[in-house]
Amino acid sequence: MKKALTLFLAVFASTLAFAQAPTSMKYQGVARNAGGAPIANGSITVQFDIHSGSSSGPIVYTESHPATATNQFGLFSLEIGSITPLTPSLFGAGTEFLEVSVDFGSGLTSMGTSQLLSVPYAMFAQNSANPGPAGPAGPTGPSGFDGATGAQGPSGFDGATGATGPSGFDGATGAQGPSGFDGATGATGAQGPSGFDGATGATGAQGPAGPTGAVGATGAAGANGATGATGAVGATGAAGANGATGATGVAGPAGANGATGATGAVGAAGPTGAAGAVGAAGPTGAVGAAGPAGAAGPAGATGAAGPAGANGATGATGANGVTGPTGPGTLSGTTNYVIKFTSATGGGNSLIQDNGTSLSVGNTVTPSIIYQMYVYRQQLTVNGDGQVSLFGYRTRDSQNDGVGYSQIQTNRASSGYNFWGDVYTFGDASYNYNDYSRCGGSFGADVNGLQWGSLGYRSSALLNYGVYGSAAYASGAGRLSNGTATGIGGGFAGDLMGAWVKGDVMGLTTSGSMYAAFNLGNTYNSGFHADLVKTNGTVTPAFAVTSTKVKVYEDGSAQLGNGTTRVNFTPEYAALVAGGKPTVTITPQGQCNGLYIVSIDAEGFTVAEMNNGTSNVAFSWIAVGTRVDAETATVPAELTNPEFAGNMQGVLFNDGNTEQSGKAVWWNGSTLQWSAPPSMSREEKTALLEQQGGGRRK
Repeated sequence: MKKALTLFLAVFASTLAFAQAPTSMKYQGVARNAGGAPIANGSITVQFDIHSGSSSGPIVYTESHPATATNQFGLFSLEIGSITPLTPSLFGAGTEFLEVSVDFGSGLTSMGTSQLLSVPYAMFAQNSANPGPAGPAGPTGPSGFDGATGAQGPSGFDGATGATGPSGFDGATGAQGPSGFDGATGATGAQGPSGFDGATGATGAQGPAGPTGAVGATGAAGANGATGATGAVGATGAAGANGATGATGVAGPAGANGATGATGAVGAAGPTGAAGAVGAAGPTGAVGAAGPAGAAGPAGATGAAGPAGANGATGATGANGVTGPTGPGTLSGTTNYVIKFTSATGGGNSLIQDNGTSLSVGNTVTPSIIYQMYVYRQQLTVNGDGQVSLFGYRTRDSQNDGVGYSQIQTNRASSGYNFWGDVYTFGDASYNYNDYSRCGGSFGADVNGLQWGSLGYRSSALLNYGVYGSAAYASGAGRLSNGTATGIGGGFAGDLMGAWVKGDVMGLTTSGSMYAAFNLGNTYNSGFHADLVKTNGTVTPAFAVTSTKVKVYEDGSAQLGNGTTRVNFTPEYAALVAGGKPTVTITPQGQCNGLYIVSIDAEGFTVAEMNNGTSNVAFSWIAVGTRVDAETATVPAELTNPEFAGNMQGVLFNDGNTEQSGKAVWWNGSTLQWSAPPSMSREEKTALLEQQGGGRRK
């Protein structure tokens, strides 16, 4: 962002003598940013260039002042010529212009050029030891227009008073400079002599009447009145709301699978029927004359198969057949595209490309050398259709639990794994331009979106979050219709520290209808604690009372009765006081002989008026006791170390600053250590992974 430089006192110098003109000029300015705020306690580089003849004329003098410091108002003071002395000849031409350039850290930027008026030109008088006689006064020129009033700059530092030089020639009247700040108030003058005694005043009016005398002794108590009739029984109160439903119990472990039943026996095969008997052959008759052919007799039964004969020798291989004609199928495509069937007999380009090094999916993208696989999806046209570029889906036939949180112990639909933990490397990463609201880099939720969280999230208020989570069931105003609430927005657990939060403006803001914050343990603050109380339309801070010991307070008011009274503590206060005897201070609220505490015990105290007084004066009181658990109130030694807060500031480091690194902290079992924590070697990590049953994953 371009900075701005407010020049409230461009150049000033005391009257320049003819005989001995100074070789430098004082210069002051205020550095401001583009918003107009001063650049307080900063460091800038200022360069001065003197142009001859015009604001764009040749540069006849250059001087640079590096590492120029600004004060808390952004003010800086320099002397032009303190590094390279100014010479009288620089101002002999009669028209010189001063250009001021400033480097706020990204190079010099010109802040403007203005003409040097009469005071610097007095340096030219150093060349003339015998000035000539004064010429006649010229006619008075017309009055110039009034220049715009410049912004009021901060008060300049008082320069040392120089020796009074001879009067120079009157130069032309310069434009009116901006008004400086009011000077410091002068020292109070010496006290003047006492005035004459005044005349005696008139006699004053009569004073008010004296106080009323002491109250007389209390009369005897009257007899008790008759007991009043018992009041009617009040109506039965409305039934209280049902208590919150208890949390669902943890699911029991799955039962072991039953043993597999024995295989049933195979049924027996039915018996083969018996073959019919062959009839005996009749004797051969004489050969008669050939008669007509008789009818064919029935076929005889098939005889049993004879034993297999030996295998014959293998025949010679036949000649190859003639190649058949080309089939009707066709292929056409582009280099690197994986082929897909475009018809029963044809093929062409699929959505997948393989260049031998990388893959890409999507017909408008080519494989990239930096991605092993690149999947591209063009926008679909329906909102809320669940469109994704790459979808992982996992299911199972029966319950199939993971056994832990390590890489080989969890079951998941998709996974990223980065074997080497180098700088700026991650197992999985998601990014988003976050141009709109309700979007982020990564998202996780239950299937119905009732509990969800996002990394790199941009909210509906256009606020940017590193981590954002919500577990508020939505029903109208954000709760279930029956008034129950079961969601927790975020949870953090750590063996050294549960979580830390740091903001450049605000650190941590919490809100809740039952409570905004609840600490299970001691709380320590390096600053003060204040409650903001609304009173009559305004908010008033009420600061907490502090002590070097753990104390408990109670106060109140009471009134004497005939010179004495008993004050009882509330049971809650009495139970909190160690030893049962706090320190009590009483203050009378009217005229009396003075009050004193007769006795103090665990339940209260007794007060009486001094000198056997019998007044009924009112008084206020405050009791301060040591809390019953004060003996356990020991502050860890680390917290009282003067370097603790600074070390913790180093731990609360924003890693978005890639030019620096945060400070380490760890617990060695007895004390905090502000050095690099111990860590497992790669061999130890691999051995642990193998113990979990995963072996080495590459």
